[in-house]
Amino acid sequence: MDSCGKIYIVKPLRQAGFVGTIEIVPNSRAAVFYQAGTKISDILESLEIIIADLRHRAKTEAKKT
Repeated sequence: MDSCGKIYIVKPLRQAGFVGTIEIVPNSRAAVFYQAGTKISDILESLEIIIADLRHRAKTEAKKT
């Protein structure tokens, strides 16, 4: 975050659709970035897909150990 309170979003993320104003909901371990004005139901649906992917990765990781 710069001195004006702005965060630089790297080019690959901007190219993925993060342009204009975004909102961020952080906690102590992770954050959700989304385009300002996005419906909460759409964000939750996307997060469910991400969570399913993370669970799959965790299972794969556990099998390696």
